[in-house]
Amino acid sequence: MRCDVCESPMDRWDLPPSPWCREIWTCTWCHAVTQVGAGDYEVLRFPYERWNLRWEAAWSDMLADASRHAYGLRNATLCGIEKSDMEGSQFGMWGGRDDDCPDCTAAAQAIDARWPEDRRAGGFRVCVPAASRPAETGSVRPADELGRADVLLPDLPVGPAGRLLPEPAPAHPETGFRTIGDGPDAVRLPAFWAGGGLGQYRPFDQRERHFAWFQAYPLESVPALDDASFTGDFAWFGDIGEPLDHRTAVTDPIAAKLAEDGLTLPADFVALITRAHLHRCLDRAGDCSWTDVAGPVPSPAHPDDRMVLFFRDQQSCLVWYLYLHRDGHYAVVCSGRDYTTEWGLRYRQDGEIAEPVDELYWCAPGVESFAYRFLIEGTLIQAIRDRRPATELTPEALTYLAHYVPAAPHT
Repeated sequence: MRCDVCESPMDRWDLPPSPWCREIWTCTWCHAVTQVGAGDYEVLRFPYERWNLRWEAAWSDMLADASRHAYGLRNATLCGIEKSDMEGSQFGMWGGRDDDCPDCTAAAQAIDARWPEDRRAGGFRVCVPAASRPAETGSVRPADELGRADVLLPDLPVGPAGRLLPEPAPAHPETGFRTIGDGPDAVRLPAFWAGGGLGQYRPFDQRERHFAWFQAYPLESVPALDDASFTGDFAWFGDIGEPLDHRTAVTDPIAAKLAEDGLTLPADFVALITRAHLHRCLDRAGDCSWTDVAGPVPSPAHPDDRMVLFFRDQQSCLVWYLYLHRDGHYAVVCSGRDYTTEWGLRYRQDGEIAEPVDELYWCAPGVESFAYRFLIEGTLIQAIRDRRPATELTPEALTYLAHYVPAAPHT
């Protein structure tokens, strides 16, 4: 294939076809991108963008300052740094920062100069709409295709599946609330699981409180986890890798500040943030959410408690924190507020001032159990979008989904 911008050869990406795109081609000279079989388009040609608005920020656990660089092609930055895990960030574009890599800047400007002036207009790169195709006569959708109302799930395992309880969790004495800490000093917070919709099995219908594409699902409505089995080692994950120096450089100062208040970071938090194979695992399954560690900050619920921000959605509509109670207990909480930067007044629907603590919610007893549920749901969301067969799911994911498919057969 020849580039329609500069007539240089185009290079095909080594990616398997997906329901969203069959092929991706990039020009070897001006880096113009063309997609084939991309949704509503048979051929999708991306128009010209200025050099500082065009490139995704590089993303790699093996490069401490990855975001300073522009992601180019084939696991490499524009300036030529190669890392096996490098890719373009889902969460931000490159360019315009004071600390941008100067070599990436020079390369981006050189590539920009290769676009002829008369081919930069918005209508030059013509896209070809996909022709509407009539349904094939007699075609039958697989019975176990995810996303259909009458999906047929395979036989489920008998008893517990991974860390999932086979039956609903015992009723909690305070429906809709949970506490952190013991005795009269315990902090009592509204509680729910903030998750994305699971297709028609668990719709995102905005009937409950919602934050961007996350909705507050009652804890009693989500599959029960064996919370006692989460001991901080992430044994269910497999090899979690060695600590990354540039990530322990983030957690160590936080741990030192907490030590001044007699508090410590729990092992599961440290593992999630610093271990090579765990770090950013939530980002990859998070439907445009990303790891971002900041703090500690005082809790709005009590000045002696501390919170450490560790995860947020793309537009910071929902932020997750590690909540450290002064008596040593901890939990994962979430909020629509970023307490590391924002303490301004807000107002409730009735016009009254909303106190900061009014917007703090309990969502998991620990970081490991939070990660476990988040990853399973991320797997299901992707599988449902791609209409994959149910037989491709793990027994744990199948059991989780079966919670929302009452007719699923059990053995």
